[in-house]
Amino acid sequence: MRSSSARSRSPSPSHSPGLGSPLLALRPFHQKPLHLWNKYDVGDWLESINLGEHRAGFQEHEIEGSHLPALTKEDFAELGVTRVGHRMNIERALKLLLES
Repeated sequence: MRSSSARSRSPSPSHSPGLGSPLLALRPFHQKPLHLWNKYDVGDWLESINLGEHRAGFQEHEIEGSHLPALTKEDFAELGVTRVGHRMNIERALKLLLES
């Protein structure tokens, strides 16, 4: 049986999410401008904002980073983003990207 101190330890910093995390280091979209993202970078970005369920739709329609700022409400619907909250979250995250 493990001691109580072993159970109460926090995870090591290398396993916690954050900018220094190994998981983000494997995502090259963080290292290049939006207009250079390919469809896989867009999918990784969707995963990073917890909307990975839309990855396949964006990739099937060949959505690249340069396309993201021009997407309309109708485009989102065609891509399978039918929940208003999901569309708003994507638009908010995109706005943050464009402002940084």
